[in-house]
Amino acid sequence: MQLSYRKLFTDLHQIDYSVVRNGSTLYLCLQGELSLQKRLHKAFKSAELFYPLIPENTYKPISFANEERNNLSTALFLNVEGGFISDFFKVVPKEWQYACGKKTGRALNLMHSAEAVSKPQNAKKRHASFMEKLAEYVAYLPHFKNDRYAMDALSSRYDNFSLFKPVMRYGALRHQKLMISRDSQILFLPSSAYGPGDCCEDFALLEFESAGLYPVFCAGVIDGYFSGLVPSKFWMHFALYSALYSLWKAGKYAQRGKDQKIKMQLNVDRIAEDFNHFEKPVPNWYLSDEVQKIKEKLKYHPL
Repeated sequence: MQLSYRKLFTDLHQIDYSVVRNGSTLYLCLQGELSLQKRLHKAFKSAELFYPLIPENTYKPISFANEERNNLSTALFLNVEGGFISDFFKVVPKEWQYACGKKTGRALNLMHSAEAVSKPQNAKKRHASFMEKLAEYVAYLPHFKNDRYAMDALSSRYDNFSLFKPVMRYGALRHQKLMISRDSQILFLPSSAYGPGDCCEDFALLEFESAGLYPVFCAGVIDGYFSGLVPSKFWMHFALYSALYSLWKAGKYAQRGKDQKIKMQLNVDRIAEDFNHFEKPVPNWYLSDEVQKIKEKLKYHPL
């Protein structure tokens, strides 16, 4: 039987994401060179962990295989017909962005309920490594103008920067890794970055990657995760993780070249502004009039 392929995208690690048709069955195929087999296998393992918790919101794992003859490693999942959530956001009102955010947050909460494959202390071990990541930024990574805001926030509050909620992180919470099905279900693509850690790290990545483009969606994710009752303690941890990501993760990206350095400088500035130079723990986009009006509207006319 003849196979047909439709390529979706290639990620930063040169892994191809494609939809493969075999007769009447569609599969999501992640494929890369054998040197990427550990990353691909981890993505497959993430689906094995999360699929039983959110079968409507992720892809059912089917098989993982290495082909030494063709120098290929392949992870196969049952596909769900849909498209990129960013394309969906281009054609729907902001109310739909917020509603999709709430769905995403509720699904993320279920993912975070997964029994840690590693023991809980591994989340603490990861958290303890963040001082090393900060030191890596200071000593080795490209620096950014106005990085003092994030540095001051972390250095002055580090003694109180403990774990908020140890979980099994999704590790890829950004709009580029989210799809939406034909019946408006949110779909999380398999993640090679999943692992034990703090739930706030997933939210910090969302701030880093998506809040500049889709703030209404991000507000919905937080409200969906906490069912609208966000603990005050969460905000401080979220802000500190966001400060860390604006230095260490941005520095990692900036190493890739001049264009990335310019892009990351803009991102560092935007994140600092979101938190009023880290003088306030709740981001401005969450408190914006636009978000408040949408929440009020949906209270009486839910989607």
